[in-house]
Formats: sequence, structure tokens, C-alpha cells
Amino acid sequence: MKLAEKIVKYMEAKNYHLARKPGEKNIIYVEGMDPNGTLNADTPNHFNDARLILGFRDGLPTIEGAWEATTEPGYYYTDNPMNPNGAARIAFGQYRAWQVGLHGYSNPHEALVQVGLVKVHRDWNRDMMRTGDEIHEGYFGINQHHGYNHPKNDIHTAGAGCFVGHDIEQHFDFMDRVKSDPRYRNDHEFIYPTTIIPGDKLFAPR
Repeated sequence: MKLAEKIVKYMEAKNYHLARKPGEKNIIYVEGMDPNGTLNADTPNHFNDARLILGFRDGLPTIEGAWEATTEPGYYYTDNPMNPNGAARIAFGQYRAWQVGLHGYSNPHEALVQVGLVKVHRDWNRDMMRTGDEIHEGYFGINQHHGYNHPKNDIHTAGAGCFVGHDIEQHFDFMDRVKSDPRYRNDHEFIYPTTIIPGDKLFAPR
């Protein structure tokens, strides 16, 4: 089964929304998976998650874009959390919560910025895992931005809980593609859904 078909099957089983009309984009992150669809060790502090755009052509799903990313904070913000309850680790699921906007202050750039509620695990014990961590729901500035071209094996200060594309130029390719969605073209206030999937569950036999 192709990766796009596997993702659709997973999302359907979870009753997640799938945008199927011509030109519509589904934004998906798969944790612990390379952009080519290969699972990896999901080593902490690495850009080793996949940022994907999935669309439909003639009714069939296809991966229209795939890039290296991280859905998790690195060592820096795990050890120096911006919230006293611990660094934010997004809870797996689907959220309709992002609009086109600007991310950052020292180096502001176009990104998808959080405008709706999301759930995060607070890594209070700093073990870089979700297990046993409290879940908080709210507005936390969980944006979808670029990673300032930090090394693949060192997220450093690029991620404090956001969805971070590794490469700057690839991030802007991602933005161009999501902005080509007719729902955004018709309404620049369009709120994008995004789905976050654990790689081991995506590839688990069902």
C-alpha cells in the first residue's frame, strides 16, 4: 500500500476530516518517519519527522509535498521550558487551528500561526516523552514555521513545541503550496486543519 493510501486509511479509521476536492490540501505530520515514508528511530533533538501535503487527483490520494521537520521540542527548550509546567509536546490528533501569518520577532517569516485550540503534553519531567504527562488545552503559539537551517541532528532553539520545517527554502515551498488551496484563495482568513500521526501507529498492522 502506498504511503498516501495508508495515511487515508488511518485518518478514515480515526474519523478525521479529509479534504478531497480539487486543489485542497491536507497538512499532515508523521512523527518518527522520513519524508520518503521510512520509519526511523525518532531520536530526540533531531529533525526526523515528516511534514506532508496530501491531495486528491481523480479521487485518488497523492503526496504532493514531503519535507523534513520536527513536531517536538529539542534539548534546549526541554531543559529551559517557556512554561513552568514543562515544554509543550503536541498531542496526536487533528486540529483546525492555523492561519497564514507571521512567526517570530528577531527573524519574522511567513508561517501558519495558531488561532484555534490545541492539546499539548507538558514535559514536566523533561524525559522528552509524552507518557504520563498532563494534557493542557489552549493557545500556546504552536506555529508551523521554519527551522533556520539548524543541523539535522540539533533542533537547538528552533523548536519549543511548534511544527518546524528543517530547511528554510523548503518551508517557503510548503507555504506556497498550502496557499494554493482554493479555500485560502477564496478567503485569506481560512483556518487550516492539521493532523499529527505517530509513525509507529500508522504502520501498525490492522
